[in-house]
Amino acid sequence: MGKKKSLNGSKVNPSPVKSPVKYTDRWSSIENGEAKSAAVVNYKEPSKEPKFVHPAKLAKEKKIHDGLDIPERVLSHGPIGEKEGGKKRKYGEGSPKMDTKKQKVEFKKTDVIVSKKQNSNSKVTTEVTQSTYFVEEPDNENEVTLISNGKETTFKKTVVVGNDDDDEQLIGLESDEEMEDEELEDEEVEDEDETDIDENEMVIDPKDIERYIDFESVEDEMEDEMEDEDEVEDEEVMDDEEIDEEEEEEEGEDEEEEEDVGDEESVVSEMDADSDDEGFIAGKDREAHVISKDKSSRPSNAKIVDFDQFPFTDEDSVVTASRAFGYMISPCDVQTFFDKFYQSNVLVVHRKQPNYFGNLFSTARLCELLEKNHLEYGTNINIAQYKNGIRTTLNGKGRAYPQIIKQHLHNLCSVQLVNPQTFDDRIWYLCEVLQEIFGCFVGANTYLTPAGSSGFAPHWDEIDAFLLQVEGRKYWRVWAPESAEEELPLESSDNFTEDDMKGREPVFEGWIEKGDMIYIPRGYIHQARTDSKVHSLHVTVSTGRQWSFANLMEKIVPEAIGALTDNRHKLRRGLPIGLFDMGGVIDLDYPQEDHFVEKFKIVVDRHMSMLRNLVADHLLESSVDSLAKEFMKQALPPILTEKEKKLSVIGVSTDLLGSDLIDFNAKTKVRFIRKHTQRLLMESEDSCFISHRMNNSRLFEGRPESIVDYPSTGIDVYRVLSNAYPEWRTLDEIFSSRETRTNTRKEKLEAIQLLFQIGVLLVKN
Repeated sequence: MGKKKSLNGSKVNPSPVKSPVKYTDRWSSIENGEAKSAAVVNYKEPSKEPKFVHPAKLAKEKKIHDGLDIPERVLSHGPIGEKEGGKKRKYGEGSPKMDTKKQKVEFKKTDVIVSKKQNSNSKVTTEVTQSTYFVEEPDNENEVTLISNGKETTFKKTVVVGNDDDDEQLIGLESDEEMEDEELEDEEVEDEDETDIDENEMVIDPKDIERYIDFESVEDEMEDEMEDEDEVEDEEVMDDEEIDEEEEEEEGEDEEEEEDVGDEESVVSEMDADSDDEGFIAGKDREAHVISKDKSSRPSNAKIVDFDQFPFTDEDSVVTASRAFGYMISPCDVQTFFDKFYQSNVLVVHRKQPNYFGNLFSTARLCELLEKNHLEYGTNINIAQYKNGIRTTLNGKGRAYPQIIKQHLHNLCSVQLVNPQTFDDRIWYLCEVLQEIFGCFVGANTYLTPAGSSGFAPHWDEIDAFLLQVEGRKYWRVWAPESAEEELPLESSDNFTEDDMKGREPVFEGWIEKGDMIYIPRGYIHQARTDSKVHSLHVTVSTGRQWSFANLMEKIVPEAIGALTDNRHKLRRGLPIGLFDMGGVIDLDYPQEDHFVEKFKIVVDRHMSMLRNLVADHLLESSVDSLAKEFMKQALPPILTEKEKKLSVIGVSTDLLGSDLIDFNAKTKVRFIRKHTQRLLMESEDSCFISHRMNNSRLFEGRPESIVDYPSTGIDVYRVLSNAYPEWRTLDEIFSSRETRTNTRKEKLEAIQLLFQIGVLLVKN
C-alpha cells in the first residue's frame, strides 16, 4: 500500500496489519442519530430503518484518520494493487463494474479520536464528526456488518480486526453540536444484557490507540473476492502516461464494461435539478423591505457629500468600495444587504434627506455634458415615451444638442443618458470604486423625466439596479418573478402591456423621493411615472451584467471538452450504428429501442461524468483567472487622486527637462495602486503575463485589453507585493525576503521597474 504522508509532509510507515484472529463483539448497539456518550447507563435499540444519505455526499472524496493521526485519503473503493496483465489503478479510483455487480461500501468523512492517558482527576475529551464502523452480527458469526452513517452493508467475514486482550477498553464518543450529518452512539458493556458502565474504565491506555480499522486491508480483501468473479477495469480520466498499449488490448472488455455503468451520476443530476425550485417564493408572496429613516435621526452636523473630493477613498481599495457601497444603501449595512436582499428582494430606503446624494448629478450637469461633449442618439442618448400603453423611441440622428433635448422634454419625453461614467468624473468615481466589491463592470444610466409623464413600459433588466433619486420624485411599481424560470434572467425582456400585468400584485408600489434609494434585483419587472407637478432625475447604478455561473460554464465547458477529447480516445469514437432506430422524442416503434440505454445513454452518462470530474479537479482555479482577465478587459480604469498620480508613472506637473528622475534604491517604497487593478496569469508552466485595466477606456470595451509579458523570475516579487497590499514595502525588504531568495537582485529590480512602467505600481522615495 506504500507509505503514508503525515501532516507535515514527512513519510511514516503504516502500522503492520495483524494476522486474522477471531473477533469478539464488545458493542451492544450502535444508534443511528442522537449520539450519546458511552457512559450513558441506558441505551435505545438500534433503528433498523437506514437514514437517507444524498448520493451527492456519497460521491465526494472521503477522508479518514488512522489511530496515529496520520491522514489517509480513501475513496469509495480504496487503492487497487498491481495485477499481472493489467495496469495499476490510480490511487483512489473505483470501477463501475464493481459498483454494479457487488454491494458498494461507502465511506463517509471520518475523524477518528486520538486520546491520551491522563491521571485519575483528568477528563477524557473526545470529538467526532462522522465515522464508519464494523459490527459483528450477533446471530451469525460468519458475517460482519459495515455501518457508514446509517447505511448498513453485510458481507462475509474475511478480515478480522481486533485485539487478543479480553480486557480491551472502548473509547466513548460524545456528540458534536455542530454536526450536520447523523450522530452516532457507542456503548461498551460486559454482556448484551448489561447497561451500566463504570466511568473509571474510561481511562484510555495508549495501547488502545493501536486498535484502528485498517480500511485498506478490508478493501483489498473485498477486492480479491470481487476479482475472483469479475475482472476489474479502470474507466477514469487518464493522463498521457496511462494511455498505452494495454488499453488497446482491452478494448473488447471496455465495450462489455459500458453495460455495467450505473446511473448514479444521472440520479444526482436529476436531484440537483429538482432542488432548484426549493425555497423559491412566487412574486405574490414576496415583500419588499422598506427602511424609513426619521429626519430627526440625522446628525445635525452631517456634511453634504462632495464627490469631487473622493469622499470614500482609503489606502485599501476594498475598504474604499465598502465605504461607497455602504453610503449608497445606508442605513442598511453591507453584510445584511448581501445576506438578505442581493438578487432576491427589493430594498427601499426612505431617508427624508433631500441632499443626501450631494453633487453626484443634476439636470444642470446633464446640460453641461450635452454642450461640451459629442453625445449621439442611440450610443449615448435615448429619447423615450410611454403614453396610452404604448412605448415609443424618438431618437434623432447624429449628435444630440441641448435645444433639441429641451423640445423633447417639453413634449413629455424621457431623456436617458446611457453611459454618464464616460463623461462625468463623479459618477465615474462611484462606479469605479464599486467594481472592487462586485468584481465585475459597474456602469450607470441617468433618466430625466418631465412632470406628468412616463418614459418606459413595464419591463425587466438583465442587471441589478440601484436607483438613486437626485431630483424630484417618482412613483414606482415593482413586480417579483412569478416562477423559477423568470428568476434572474440573463437578457432584458420585451415591453409588457398593462393587460399583461393585470392580476399581478406588485411587491412595492409607492413614491421614491429625492435622497431615497431603491434596489431592484435582476429580473424584477418595474415601471415608473412622475408627479403631475414635479420632474424626476435619478441615477441608476448597474452591476452583474452577464456575470453568472451560466456565463462561467459557457467559458470553461468548451475548454474542458477539448481537453477531454485530446486525452480520452473513447470520446472520439463514432456514434453507435443504428442510433436513429434506438429512440427519439416522438413515440414511434423504434426497432433497436432496447439498445438505447446500453449503447447510448450509459456511454453519454460516462462521458458527462468524466467531463464534470475534469472541470472540478483541474479547471476551476483557471476559470477564476479567466474571469479576472475578462474583468480587466471590461472594467473602468481607476480614477487616481492627485497624490496617486504624483507617485505613479502618470505624474503631476512633470518637468520633462528636470533631473528629478524616479530612483530605485534600497530605501524606495513601492505598492500596487489598487487591489484589483492587475492580475498575474500563467500562459504555460514557464510563461506568464499581466492583464490590467490602467489604460482602459471609460467607454465600455472602448480599447483593446492591456496585456504585458511578465518574466517568470518576477513571480515571487509580484506575490510579495500582492500579499503586502495595501502596505508599502522597501526594495530592501523585497530583495531580502525569503520568498524571493531564488532570484537575483537584477531580476527582482527588472520585475519592479516593469510594474511601474505599465502603471500599476506606486513608487515613493
